Amino acid sequence: MFSSRPSRYGIYLPLTVLAALASSATAQEVTPSAPGDETTIDLDAITVTATKAGERVYDSLSPSSVIGREQVETQIQPSSTAAVLRLIPSVTTQAAPGDPGIGVNVRGLQDFGRVNVLVDGARQNFQREGHSAKGTFYFDPEMMKSVDVTRGPASSIYGSGAIGGVVSFTTIDAGDVLPDGTHIGGRIKGTWESNGNTPLLHGEVAARPSEMFDLLGAATWRNAGDYRSGDGATVDYTAQDLLSGLFKTRIRLTSDQELTLSALRITNDFENGLSTLYRSQAVADTFTAGYRWTPDSPLWNLSAKVYFSGTNVKQTTLEGIAAGAVKTFDIATIGIDLFNTSRFDTGTFKHELTYGGDLFQDNVETKDPFGVSNKLTPSGERLVSGAFIQDRVTFSEWLELIGALRYDSYRLTGDAIENKGSRLSPKITVGITPWQPVTFYASYAEGYRAPALTETLIDGFHPPPLSAGRFFPNPNLKPEIAHNIEGGVNLRFDNVIVEEDRLRMKLGIFHNRVDDYIEQVFTRFPIPGGYQYRNIAEAVIDGFEAEGVYDAGSYFVGISGHILRGRNSRTNEDLVKVPPNCLVSTLGFRGYDGRLEIGTRVSLVGAKDNAEDFGFVGNPYAVVDLFANWKVNERVTTGLVIENLFDRQYTEYLNGNPSPGFNAKASLSVKLY
Repeated sequence: MFSSRPSRYGIYLPLTVLAALASSATAQEVTPSAPGDETTIDLDAITVTATKAGERVYDSLSPSSVIGREQVETQIQPSSTAAVLRLIPSVTTQAAPGDPGIGVNVRGLQDFGRVNVLVDGARQNFQREGHSAKGTFYFDPEMMKSVDVTRGPASSIYGSGAIGGVVSFTTIDAGDVLPDGTHIGGRIKGTWESNGNTPLLHGEVAARPSEMFDLLGAATWRNAGDYRSGDGATVDYTAQDLLSGLFKTRIRLTSDQELTLSALRITNDFENGLSTLYRSQAVADTFTAGYRWTPDSPLWNLSAKVYFSGTNVKQTTLEGIAAGAVKTFDIATIGIDLFNTSRFDTGTFKHELTYGGDLFQDNVETKDPFGVSNKLTPSGERLVSGAFIQDRVTFSEWLELIGALRYDSYRLTGDAIENKGSRLSPKITVGITPWQPVTFYASYAEGYRAPALTETLIDGFHPPPLSAGRFFPNPNLKPEIAHNIEGGVNLRFDNVIVEEDRLRMKLGIFHNRVDDYIEQVFTRFPIPGGYQYRNIAEAVIDGFEAEGVYDAGSYFVGISGHILRGRNSRTNEDLVKVPPNCLVSTLGFRGYDGRLEIGTRVSLVGAKDNAEDFGFVGNPYAVVDLFANWKVNERVTTGLVIENLFDRQYTEYLNGNPSPGFNAKASLSVKLY
């Protein structure tokens, strides 16, 4: 199944070492803990992207995954958001050399909004034409409370265009800093990385003057140097300076009304470029205002949100005759999201009816003194709106039905070109639980993605010194329509081997057919020819996904993996953005009443055929990571993460730079309250 052949020592040596350490740690009299004790992982996280009403991941009739802050802090200590996302089945990322912004790929679909990336409910729609991802976002993982992913167009209630899936980040709040009964407190964290000599400082302060009001302020500073790849060579222009700040407050207006306000700014400074070197600064802002009304009535559970998200990238040319010239890419998105959930019964059927609508407008402004970039990433406006209704029906404990309809419409304008359209997309899901620990489900869902501004309006020549030809606009682009068939099983077993242990697993297969798939192709006319975004007849992506965890308190095992195949059904050629097969396995141990956690993670990535034809590296590889976390006391925690233990030389598919070699991360976190 996998083309990679890792060294047997690369896998078994760290496991042997860790097992010896763990046996010493667990020689203390430690017994498996009950669910909810600090010595067990929270296996039953809540996914919101599946239905918006919220349900446990391993109960949801959808391919959903959630990674929480505790796992991120103890097992990953990520340098970028990509390190978190790659642990989720069928999710990969793409980054331009030297650029800390990442594009998210779900089931081989990415760019131009095919994956709806949200931060606190606000869409991150930044995109620009280039040699890497056509849709990127900037984020600080230190600000992350959790990430919730639903793969495929199964989440019809979560905004237009998400034919690949929804990736929703939630930032930390006062409750993550303050224990119950505490009115003011904070946390200071310091991290140092060996590869790139990278220090990081992160601080949080929170206050809860009363149960009706709380607020949080947080900031991160990170100064990363150029890292070394597995062969020991320094990868130039991979350094970056990050500065981020978050403010969030929650006001309980009454016992059933709540107002949440948040402001997040991420600033990255770096140098990058292919044929031309630039000094770049990326500033990403996200402002949200959310309102919830939850009266003592089954008919009302109202949520409303307004938001602004904007990303500005400023590039200053550092060399050549254009040295000193400045160009900017600015995309601002204003949006509204409103929905309500009503619960009622009809006979023996219980209904959870969710209905609402959303609207957003993208405003793109590109400035280039030479008039090149503003042609390739053209300025313009796009207005997208939608409405949906979904009924989740349960009968007894063995049958669940979900039926949904979503209506989308869009209007795109710019440079005397106008494009518009609309469509109604259905969804139907059936779940059967023949006995309580096992649920089977099958689903059919359609998705609708409007063409992006760049796809429609791009016009001009490739910037010098390279000469790659002309780019032509296409005002006649049709929207993409996804038809996704899904099937899966959820397993939820308790007391499997020892008392109070837990096994959770999701297995699924899917077949996603995307009609009028948009891809950039070479056209011979008008002479001498050039490139244009066009609708190809049909793209088909098939896959198998698996994730699960077994937790016995004193030890745990986790897996996550996928097998994907994608092709242009007209030419039978492989789709460029479909990633290779992957399997990630984790083994960990706990001791000293849960204060110590150590483990290893092994990532196996298969080969990608014909990768060189696409301009990428597709060699198989295996990477071993180690992690350890020690809670010295209630307030002090130390951590150690070793990435790429055996200093393997490898390049992730779709990325231009090789990945970092051996990297040791040491962290110290102190709570103040």
